[in-house]
Amino acid sequence: MHPLRWSLQAVLLGSLCACGGDPASPVIPPEDPPLSQQMDPVLADQIEAVRQAVLADRCFREQPDVSVCNWGDFAYNPSQFAMSQNTGEAILVIDDFPTLPPRAIRYKNRIKGYFRVNGQGQVGAVPFSWRAPVTLFQGLSTFATPDFHPAEQLRALREPLASTYGFYDAGNNAGHGSYVLSLLVEANPHQPLVLLDTLSFHNFALEDFCDASGSQASQDRLWAKASTVASQLSGLMSAQGVRFVNLSAGMTLEAVRQEWTTFCSGPRPDDNVLRGKLNAYRPIYDVLFHTPGVFAAQAALSASSAQDNPFDFPSADFPNRLLVGYFTSLNSGLGADGRGPYSQIAGWPERANVDIYVNTGVLPYRPFDYNRTPLLQVDGFGVDIQPITRATTSWVAPLALSRFINARYSHFNGIPMSDALIPLVMRRMLPALCDDLPGRSCMYQDPLLYGQVEAVRLNYRPREYVAP
Repeated sequence: MHPLRWSLQAVLLGSLCACGGDPASPVIPPEDPPLSQQMDPVLADQIEAVRQAVLADRCFREQPDVSVCNWGDFAYNPSQFAMSQNTGEAILVIDDFPTLPPRAIRYKNRIKGYFRVNGQGQVGAVPFSWRAPVTLFQGLSTFATPDFHPAEQLRALREPLASTYGFYDAGNNAGHGSYVLSLLVEANPHQPLVLLDTLSFHNFALEDFCDASGSQASQDRLWAKASTVASQLSGLMSAQGVRFVNLSAGMTLEAVRQEWTTFCSGPRPDDNVLRGKLNAYRPIYDVLFHTPGVFAAQAALSASSAQDNPFDFPSADFPNRLLVGYFTSLNSGLGADGRGPYSQIAGWPERANVDIYVNTGVLPYRPFDYNRTPLLQVDGFGVDIQPITRATTSWVAPLALSRFINARYSHFNGIPMSDALIPLVMRRMLPALCDDLPGRSCMYQDPLLYGQVEAVRLNYRPREYVAP
């Protein structure tokens, strides 16, 4: 973060924020037990009714050929969006969403829209229907209500659903976007969600992308198409009230090579031509990472050079973005502000590619031991949460985004999101208290250890994970 920019923002917002005290104070335990450990009698009756209906769905439980069982087609309808606790500041999740996964059924009231860029570069709503077991869909829809129910409240359904419809979970919940969704939806219970399928030239500019000539005219057409998509994306973000972006992906020279090999024909052009195509993504990245009042978390990667990875280094061109790396420790020893024995922590990727490292709390090898505050994901039907089993930057970008959202509402609730506010929230995440780190920024953070996510702050779940 540029020091001059920080000082200017502090002047602009100094009169609005309560900036004293610990810059990254942990959550104070509430007097009441978290909602996940409470059970309303009406909810208990609903859970039992769904459980009995699932156990009575004998065809799916007993027939080897489930195609003869009771299936239905159920349309996703954005008009069903309804949240009683809604900040009005949506998360845009840009990822691999060829369909809406089954885990989205339980949260369909949280999804404001599902979008894709078409071949003309226009962003449009995706018509979609789930083909699902009728009892499963109806049962999960029981809990897709304006009032948020933490997944742990529904744990009594986990085993019946798994034993009856486990094949549906395994066959349809796989996918990068589905996994990212599983990390965001429970951690941020008051945020609407907007889902956008992957942004790649082969989806909306295939002919110009596959032009191997390297001519200026070809490059200009590709840039123009990217600019059209960027304009459409800006309009989408404004219309949907997007204030946060999760991008658990990136675009590199190697990715462009693979994109060419997969979708184009003929000899692959040399890298100079492909670098031109890579750089044509810039208008899109400018919108994602420099739209006023919108913060973005992006998965970091081990970038070789700015020439081959123009979007994968911390950059003043993208002031509203943090590149996210990770470390895996059962006992980091870090304080709530990130001070502590960080010199002993091995983060991935290299520091040059990262703005913030966050701890998963889960070891990256079998049996995937975890500490009391591991990174959690919701299961395939939204009826329980569990620790992750594999650490990647794709999975920790949602954690960093969740931490930003937590800092935004913990310290600046009521102040509109703006380019002036974003660096102040970043400074809460990354206090300038670590003298021997770049910019004195305490870039090694263990937010889950201190309950620095909204699900904990709002008392939907306890800070420490409670296993089934």
